Amino acid sequence: MDDLVGLAVIVILVVVAGAICGLIALVQLNGLKQEVAVLRAKITHLQTHKSISQSEPQSEASTAQAALSRSEPIAHKTQPNLTSQNASPPVINQPSAPPKKAKPAEASAIELLFNKLRAGFEENWMTWIGAIALAFGGIFLAKYSLEAGLLSPVMRLSLGGLFGLGLIAAAAYLHHKRIVFEGFNNYIPAALASGGFITCFALTLLAYSNYDMLSPTVAFFALAVIAISASAMALRLGPLLAVLGIIGAYSVPIWVSTGSGNLFSLFMYVGFVSLSAALVAHKVQRAWLWYLLWAGHIGWYLVGFTLLKVNTVWLMGAFALLSIVGLIAIPRLGLKLNVIEHRPHSLKRLIKVFPDHALLLAFMAPLIFTMLISHFDMQWQTIGVLSIVLVLFLVLKNSRWDIWQGVALVISTLLVIGAQRTHLSPNLFDDALFIFKNEYGLGLFLGLLLTAFGLYYGKKQIKRLAFHITGAFSVFVMIATLYTLIPNSALSTAYPLWAVILFVVAAILIKLAQHNTTLFQRFTYWVGANANITLAITMLLSDSGLTIALAVQVLLISVLIKRYSVPMPHWPIKALVAALLLRLTLSPWTPSYDALTVFGLHWSIVVYPLCIALFFAAARCFKASQLKVWLEGAALHCLALFITTETSYQLVGHYPQFDSLNFYEQILLTCNWLALGCVYLHRAKLAGTLAKLYQVAGFALVELAGLFAIKTLLDDNPLFESLYIGELPIFNWLLLLWLVPAGLTLWLAKLVKPINAKATPFILAVAGGFILLAINSFIRQYWQGPYIYLSKGASNAELYSYSVIWLVMGAGTVIFGHLKNQLLIQKIGLGLLAAVIVKVFLIDMANLEGLLKALSFIGLGLSLVGLSWLFQKLRSRVNPV
Repeated sequence: MDDLVGLAVIVILVVVAGAICGLIALVQLNGLKQEVAVLRAKITHLQTHKSISQSEPQSEASTAQAALSRSEPIAHKTQPNLTSQNASPPVINQPSAPPKKAKPAEASAIELLFNKLRAGFEENWMTWIGAIALAFGGIFLAKYSLEAGLLSPVMRLSLGGLFGLGLIAAAAYLHHKRIVFEGFNNYIPAALASGGFITCFALTLLAYSNYDMLSPTVAFFALAVIAISASAMALRLGPLLAVLGIIGAYSVPIWVSTGSGNLFSLFMYVGFVSLSAALVAHKVQRAWLWYLLWAGHIGWYLVGFTLLKVNTVWLMGAFALLSIVGLIAIPRLGLKLNVIEHRPHSLKRLIKVFPDHALLLAFMAPLIFTMLISHFDMQWQTIGVLSIVLVLFLVLKNSRWDIWQGVALVISTLLVIGAQRTHLSPNLFDDALFIFKNEYGLGLFLGLLLTAFGLYYGKKQIKRLAFHITGAFSVFVMIATLYTLIPNSALSTAYPLWAVILFVVAAILIKLAQHNTTLFQRFTYWVGANANITLAITMLLSDSGLTIALAVQVLLISVLIKRYSVPMPHWPIKALVAALLLRLTLSPWTPSYDALTVFGLHWSIVVYPLCIALFFAAARCFKASQLKVWLEGAALHCLALFITTETSYQLVGHYPQFDSLNFYEQILLTCNWLALGCVYLHRAKLAGTLAKLYQVAGFALVELAGLFAIKTLLDDNPLFESLYIGELPIFNWLLLLWLVPAGLTLWLAKLVKPINAKATPFILAVAGGFILLAINSFIRQYWQGPYIYLSKGASNAELYSYSVIWLVMGAGTVIFGHLKNQLLIQKIGLGLLAAVIVKVFLIDMANLEGLLKALSFIGLGLSLVGLSWLFQKLRSRVNPV
């Protein structure tokens, strides 16, 4: 046993001696390389000056060219540590370089970072491999001693700890003496320290997990001290050591868990680590250290939601708000929050504030989502209000965060929705003062608070448009939210107060619009006033009144833009129109709209045509604009919804249920969707950049119509089943079943030809099939009445009528093709005539016998030969030699 102990000691001494020797060799080699590089640069510089002095200048242009050609290799060979006097080339009036030679010098940020990392790895790869080897050496030595049983656990861990501390001490000594230190370009001290900290970290884990020598609390704090010490030492040795410290510190709760589920202790530890990491990242000035800090902090914040209890709601909220202050506000505004910016910014700049928006969303979104799915109480309400106050406070400090006023409005809306979901007591509305309680009082309070905030600071800082938008629309949004939540039975109680508030705010906005000079401010206040007045009127109507009010807003905004020539971006109108279209699309299948009426009529008869008219009127305000196409497309979508829904409603008393459509609904939907698909494809020719969207929508509608047509042909065909099609000739369901789709299919072929010419013959063939079915069905309906299924048989008169009508059709087709010089139409007409002749001789005269039967076949042959001769004659006239 003593021999083994001695062998272990010798091995340790050999490893340490080898590490020291390797360290000395690396130091010497690095110094020699630097000296050789300096000497080489000086020799090259002297040789260049000598060659320039010996050469005789022939002309000013040739001298400049020669100096330029010689200065290029010098610039590549000169080392960074040369002085500016020795390294700078002589000043020469050089011609401007062409663009092609300037492009390679402009590398992207990613390429520069990649080249920097590659250069650093090429120069220091041996150093870091050595550091990793040292760290693994300490770990494997501890592991080997454990397996072999050479030393007692305390002795093994002590020797490993001394080895790790020795590496850290050596790194600190080298840095202090500046033996090999040159800023952050020399990684030897950081590499040694990394190996030491990794060794100490691993040994502490061994002591806790394998030997049970440490309690969870002691191991937790020991690992935290090691990780934070690594981060602290990174202030002296460089950023790469900070990575080790930050990752190690945030991972400590993973390695060591006390099992208590103490959320307060976890957040205290994470906050302390984040504070330390923030100081390191600020001192070292490396962006990726901030990324590590954000990832670790937000990761443990999200883990905290899994430990959330009723009594720790306030803790989650406090941690989220303090995180916003610590990770967003303080780095931007300083520790005292006194770096204030009031400059107005464009919307494009407000959106591109990175990473502030992403961090705010990372902290607020989980908090609000948890509030909505959990039991809403005073704790959540307080946290929500404090979040709004904090966001508005930060907006006042930095104008780059003006868009956060919208975040405050969203939080306010979600607070009201969350409160309404919790307070569902049926006795709530028995008290007439309910409008001042619970979610209704909260909504009014938040709406008035945000309105006052926006109007007050909008008056002080006129050019910050976000304040004006907040002041103009906050009351509208909050009362509109309450209006959607309140039951119809209680609306009569709340309406007087809400209407008074809306009219008062509208009057204030109109007054402010008349006394302000900023164009955007006047426009915002006018739109806000119109919105409030429209909502007040809407609440007198039914649920669809809000849809009508929003559609009126689209028209009013468009009129104001045209009247004042406001250079307003199009996306707000597009967003409003998109929300309206979504509401209009889902309404027919919303249960509350089943029996809804407007002015005594079913709501869709009023709302859809009115929205179509409003959208088309708004489109006329934008003559040469993409928004005009957008609004016209919205009107077409409303037309599609109106035709799709109202026809089915008038037919069967409810909107289409696509899994249980009857024969007549299928016919209507086939015609409707095929017509709308053709309209969309026609609009694609004028849609500009939206042409692709129109084409996709058009083809989708055509495909749906095709599926219904196939289903009708195979499953619900009146020729095969006993289906009522109507008493009147021609003007019956057969008209919509086959003749109207035939005409629409011909139009579709014309629209598709410029897009895909190969599909046109197939579409024409489908149209021909529809025409064939339509004419034959009309003839059969004339003889058979409302039921035309084939099993009823056919009389001779019906058979003869087919021949006569198709004979006339075929002859007319041939004549039409001849007049238009269209060979294809002539072929179709002659084919029809041939088919009629075959039918006459084989079916109509099937009862003939003897000589008459022979003569019929002779007549058939002669007729076909005559048609062939006629076809050749017509073709020769179309294509003369």
